[in-house]
Amino acid sequence: MTAHIPPDRELPSQDAVDLVIALQRCLSSFHGQRAETAILDAGDDDRLVMLNRYIKARRTRYTLFGQGLFSDPAWDILLLLYRAERDEQPMSLDQLTEVSHISMTIILRHVGVMERRGLLLGASGSQGGGGRRRVRLSPLAMDAMTAWLHLAFEAEPQKGGQPNGF
Repeated sequence: MTAHIPPDRELPSQDAVDLVIALQRCLSSFHGQRAETAILDAGDDDRLVMLNRYIKARRTRYTLFGQGLFSDPAWDILLLLYRAERDEQPMSLDQLTEVSHISMTIILRHVGVMERRGLLLGASGSQGGGGRRRVRLSPLAMDAMTAWLHLAFEAEPQKGGQPNGF
């Protein structure tokens, strides 16, 4: 199921509920097809190492080919916030800008879209506004990112004994 929601439009509450239910069904279906423990319960230190390598490779790509060629700020934000959440290091908008090398204007635009879609939460107790405001992934986004990480860096050997991944 693909739903197109313009980034400048807030989700009506029923659409938001339907989207959450669809994503939960997708994740439940994924877990139901596996004979192993749920993703969030599995030991995934190797996948986190691979995630860090993937983030570093994306940065190197910008260095080698130039900043303007590749652009996926929403994905970069999700990756960085996922890693921060796993490291128990909450990030402010200023930190996101600094680490991602994305302008504050673009960060704010994408954070707003992801908040409206239920993927990000403003951390309670964030002091001040603007760039000092802390954001974190919602539980739904954490599950989705964990599922992606598992699928992208699955440790099952392929033919020739090489693991899947990048």
